Amino acid sequence: MSASVDLRGFTYQLDPIQKQTQWKLDLLEIELAKAQQEEQSCTQIIDDLKQREQDQANLAMTSWQSHVNVSVHQSALEFLLTLKNEIFRKQEELLVLQKKCTSIREECIGLQQKLELFESHRQECLDEYILEQLHQQNAEIDRDWNARSMWRAKRKEVSV
Repeated sequence: MSASVDLRGFTYQLDPIQKQTQWKLDLLEIELAKAQQEEQSCTQIIDDLKQREQDQANLAMTSWQSHVNVSVHQSALEFLLTLKNEIFRKQEELLVLQKKCTSIREECIGLQQKLELFESHRQECLDEYILEQLHQQNAEIDRDWNARSMWRAKRKEVSV
């Protein structure tokens, strides 16, 4: 508003709560980054398992076609089943991690909105403080003017 107002006297009553909310947001953002990294890691593991499953399926098919060995083929199929189960478990884990990321992200958004409200309210309080300080300065200027005008009037009467 005005550069002539000394803001050193301004205190925002909700500043401790605003700082605490910012700290919570900072911690949540760290937690979100960790959860996103876990999600990305899980996705990579699933991709690797799927590639391994594809490779093993191709190997089992070619080995069956080249030489028919039931026990080797059975072992290959059991291994494929094990890989399929591992992929399924990892996909369930991925869903849990995605829900966790979504939940943390929603909390972050809520805290960011809360911080925006704090900042908006803080600015309103600061504007009110500035207006009050300007009113006080203007009142002081008026009192000074009135005192000087009375002094000038008395001085004119004495000099006449």
